[in-house]
Amino acid sequence: MRILILYNEASELRRGIVSDLTCEEEIKIIVPLVRQILEERGHIVSILRTTFNLWEELKRYKSDIDLVLNLAEAFGGTNTDEPLVPAMLEALQMPFTGASAANMQLTLDKEKTKLVLQGYGIPITAHQIFRSGNEALSPRLGFPLIVKPIRQEASMGIYLDSVVCNHLTLRQKISHVIAAYRQPALVEPFIEGREVSVGMIGNGDSLTLFDPLEFLFPDAPTPLAAFRSYEYKWSGKKEVMTKAELSDSMKKQLLDAARVAFVSTECFDYARMDFRVTDQTFYILEVNYNPGIGPNTHGLNNTLTMMASFHGVSFEELIVSIVRTAAARNGLSC
Repeated sequence: MRILILYNEASELRRGIVSDLTCEEEIKIIVPLVRQILEERGHIVSILRTTFNLWEELKRYKSDIDLVLNLAEAFGGTNTDEPLVPAMLEALQMPFTGASAANMQLTLDKEKTKLVLQGYGIPITAHQIFRSGNEALSPRLGFPLIVKPIRQEASMGIYLDSVVCNHLTLRQKISHVIAAYRQPALVEPFIEGREVSVGMIGNGDSLTLFDPLEFLFPDAPTPLAAFRSYEYKWSGKKEVMTKAELSDSMKKQLLDAARVAFVSTECFDYARMDFRVTDQTFYILEVNYNPGIGPNTHGLNNTLTMMASFHGVSFEELIVSIVRTAAARNGLSC
């Protein structure tokens, strides 16, 4: 099969703070590894950066490509506008892996995602959106609270100081998010509990869910620091990924919720759902379309790859499986 790998190499900061560009670096390692895996299995592989010339370049590739492996997490050398990539592929009717433009637009918005999933019976936390920063705090919300940009992924804008315990730090953090990320701030209770994620691959009746994975934070000085902040994900603090030890009942609830979230937000091919789990219940935090599919070598730390390993699936097999899954969805032989 003729495969085009799309990727973005972000060097221009459009939103956020300079350290947010750190999470864009791993793509330089992943693309050559993925290309090698696919070429070793007989595919003809090309690679293309998503520059501002992408539309014209895709038109030139259109007749020579069977499937696009979309690894682009932004567009045009910046750290924004990711949904433009699948939108162009859809307009050109070029089959591709992973999330559609509509799925990205929905699930990038944390509030809209919560409201959709709540309608399907999945527990969500109470929350409030701050657009100006001057809004009165809802009486439904009590400290500690966590402040997040409403439309960012990869833990961007979610730092250890995003958990606030008084009105002064709350207002300071809301103002920072609105100014730096140029979008509303989402404020919700900080749930002291376990951080658990469920990954999956497939579509429809062939959707396969991996066993839940738990993130551990052994050096967190307090429970208020035990969450997957940007520092833990990208800035050198050490999180530990392990197979989650859960009761049969809780495991079933999480797997069922993850399946419903995948279908109701119209994910494709592979995704990951993040939860906060307490002794009594759980809350869904986020739907992650196109989660990172790099190895857990070369200094990288990829959750979906670790989940797949629980089932004896290697990084190489995961890449091939995603390609096969997308190919089957698009009626292609692989």
